[in-house]
Amino acid sequence: MTMISMEQRKDRDEEFVVEFVKNGGNATQAAISVGVSEASARTIGYRLKMRLANDIDAEQREALKGYSSKALNQIQELAESAVSEKVKLDANKDLLDRAGWKPVDKSEVTEVNQWETASREELEAELLGYQQEWMENHLRSNNLKLVDASTGAEAE
Repeated sequence: MTMISMEQRKDRDEEFVVEFVKNGGNATQAAISVGVSEASARTIGYRLKMRLANDIDAEQREALKGYSSKALNQIQELAESAVSEKVKLDANKDLLDRAGWKPVDKSEVTEVNQWETASREELEAELLGYQQEWMENHLRSNNLKLVDASTGAEAE
């Protein structure tokens, strides 16, 4: 087993990430490209891929940055001049999606209940009832009593 220095390891890791992205995601081939023997390339490639996953993601995003405007132009061209109506439709859907006009995936179901039509007084009375019930339960479950601070007498 060959030991490598931290600097060599760092260099190898960076090369592995670049090779992995360049070859389309083949960890074994990327490992071979950075000098790992073919006999252990599969295992070491897998380990490197798992350990360097965040670096690989960043490298892939960086590699795609320069391509995004070209891809957008190609989608626009397909939307305007594709022979197939299906291709035109899909390209237009993709453009609208990227522009923030994606159709809603979920439907919102609303329910009308008695509280939507209740008056302010009715709501306040209901809330006061819940508040009193909560206070009674809280005092009882914690073995507490409410006392009037000015008189020291137990409150009702």
